[in-house]
Amino acid sequence: MDVARRLARLPLLAVMIAVCAAVVTVGARASAPHVARTLDAVERDRDHITIDLRPGAQRTQVFDSAGSQIGILLNDIDREIITLDQVPADVIATIVAVEDSKFWLHNGVDLRATARALVSNVSAGGIASGGSTITQQIVKLRVVGSERSFNRKIREAVIAARLEEDFTKEEILEFYVNEVYLGNGAYGLQAGAETYFGKDVSALDVGDAAFLASLIRSPGLFDGFDQNIDTMTRRRSRSLQQAVDAGIITETQRDAFERRPLPSRNLSPRRTDVALRRDYFLVEVRRELLSNPALGDTYQARFSQVFGGGLRVWTTLRPELQTAMRASVAEVLPEGTGEFEVSIVSVDPSTGAVLAFIGGPAFSDSEFNLATQGRRQPGSSYKTYVLAAAIERAGLYPFDTISGQGPCVFPNPPLDDYEVSNFANSPGRVSTIKDQTTASSNCAFVRLGLVTGLDEVVGMANRLVGRSGDDGFLPYPSISLGAQEVTPLEQAVGYGTFANGGVRMEPFYVTRIENNFGEVLYEHVPHGRRVVSPSTADWVTSVLEENVQSGTGTRSRLASGQISAGKTGTTQSFHDAWFVGYTPHMSTAVWMGHPDEQVPMGEIQDRRATGGWIPARIWAAYMGRALDGTPLRGFSPAPPPPPRASQYLFLSGDTCSVAVAVSPSEPPLEFDLPCSMVRPTDDNSFEPLPDALCKVAVPAGEGDSRFEWIRCTQIATELGARATEPIGDTDESIPPEDTDPTGTETGTDATEDDQA
Repeated sequence: MDVARRLARLPLLAVMIAVCAAVVTVGARASAPHVARTLDAVERDRDHITIDLRPGAQRTQVFDSAGSQIGILLNDIDREIITLDQVPADVIATIVAVEDSKFWLHNGVDLRATARALVSNVSAGGIASGGSTITQQIVKLRVVGSERSFNRKIREAVIAARLEEDFTKEEILEFYVNEVYLGNGAYGLQAGAETYFGKDVSALDVGDAAFLASLIRSPGLFDGFDQNIDTMTRRRSRSLQQAVDAGIITETQRDAFERRPLPSRNLSPRRTDVALRRDYFLVEVRRELLSNPALGDTYQARFSQVFGGGLRVWTTLRPELQTAMRASVAEVLPEGTGEFEVSIVSVDPSTGAVLAFIGGPAFSDSEFNLATQGRRQPGSSYKTYVLAAAIERAGLYPFDTISGQGPCVFPNPPLDDYEVSNFANSPGRVSTIKDQTTASSNCAFVRLGLVTGLDEVVGMANRLVGRSGDDGFLPYPSISLGAQEVTPLEQAVGYGTFANGGVRMEPFYVTRIENNFGEVLYEHVPHGRRVVSPSTADWVTSVLEENVQSGTGTRSRLASGQISAGKTGTTQSFHDAWFVGYTPHMSTAVWMGHPDEQVPMGEIQDRRATGGWIPARIWAAYMGRALDGTPLRGFSPAPPPPPRASQYLFLSGDTCSVAVAVSPSEPPLEFDLPCSMVRPTDDNSFEPLPDALCKVAVPAGEGDSRFEWIRCTQIATELGARATEPIGDTDESIPPEDTDPTGTETGTDATEDDQA
């Protein structure tokens, strides 16, 4: 059987030998003039090189917008040195199976993997793939670097062989499991075990090891715990299958590990060295630096620059604004926030600069940034995006009229009807879009979203807050009431677009980077994209300005007289409360709620914790401090309205109740007519149009009656001529031409409004 298997391999071996020979021939012809020089250098490396594992990086200094140092970034590594005997054997076996399955057999280089990589590289015309062993990875990290060239690969292989001569396999592997970076600041298996699983390395199992091994080649893939979920799931699956193939676990065990959820937050009991200042803003700066291509083409190159390049980094931070934020929270809530938190974020609408934010409690207590990562339902503050879509995409105006009467029900086949109530069960009214915004009518805005088109609404919201692809909002009827989640930063940027005349500026934290020689490596250039026309931005601003003056946002008015615009938001059961607003100088979002879960806030200071009660007052207190001494500025006025009358907006199939007078001595008859056949009146009701038909019982002789369709405005005349006591029918009052309404799948029901 073994002989047959070996004979079957002969054709494959022959092909591999031929390919390798061809590769060597091509390489020799191309590099003959340099071969001797390269080999001499490699020999010197092999015999004389010293692998220095001591850190030699210079720290990076970070400054605020005024040039004051706010922190340093250095090779601050969350690591605890361990020995191999502390790690379960099956965990080590899994990491080896994923990263270097021939580790215990080769002398530093896996020839088969190298041959495969050579064939791939020749086909690609350069270095396209590696085939590096664990030993070679160490050499690449500590000696030869990441240059993509054949010379580098040759040096890497030769030095790896030398490393294998000087150290045992166990020593090499022990160094590797302590050196490897696993993302989210975790270096080595111990830090990885704590960060992702909240356990000691000795408690890891194969499922944990498969996850950690999946991070080694792309350590930044899962930073933040909410990125690339699908990719990480697939990578872990491949690692588990490799463990099965290596005989470490069974398929049944693999299936059990597959069902485990991915880690969702940092569980490490440790924090970085207290000598190195870390806070929420500095972490955002670090994240932006690590994604900046000016610092390197690869993540590892950027990491080396950021934590060892001696950089000088200037940021957008204005520390005095952070101080003002905390003082304002304390002013409005002197008794404290209890189990709830307040997050505030301010941006410069003209540039996108993130000026300051409160990310949550002390950074040492929670590294989860509520301002940039805390997605919460926005409630009625989302209605601003519906308003913008209605004006920009549907050609509507704030003076157009829509019904806010409630409760309201919207057909939603094949699901149950979508039922909505106004805040505090208000009956609502028929009024202009502007009035419905200042009253924050839930029924009006669900109707407005459907009239505009839910795809248009979510498209507008996605562009304003900066979402795309799978991360975008979904077109459910409840989207108009803020049933899908956003972050405070997204809200501040989205609203800032209106302050900037319809151009959304990409948020940023870093303004300039210099190397340790004072050379400028990067200077930020503000990047913007027009999302809405200037006229739409001005119309939206005019409505939100009125909302601050006489709507749900009156408690946000600034004592200085500075004009502002904004919108409240409160989610169902008072889980989240918002006020998002702006002046020409600054856009600021204030959120209050529980940092970890949906918990009703109940009464705070003897009132329900609505956006108009707590966040609006915090916003006013903070913006008053932030703009103290700043010259007052007004918004651009909204353009003249088009030369047309107000339109009454309704959905196909909507019915409206009208009362038709029969005679001065009798009560009016009630009819439900298609909304296309009525018009609103000044007293919050409807009247039929002249050609509207009502189905009425009329005398047919000898005490009988029959139903006839009569013009609604002519009922009194017709009945007066035919009988003295007409009978009205309110059960069959919809004309036959009326069409059935259509629905859209609903999401989470989130009704809101904040009455001032």
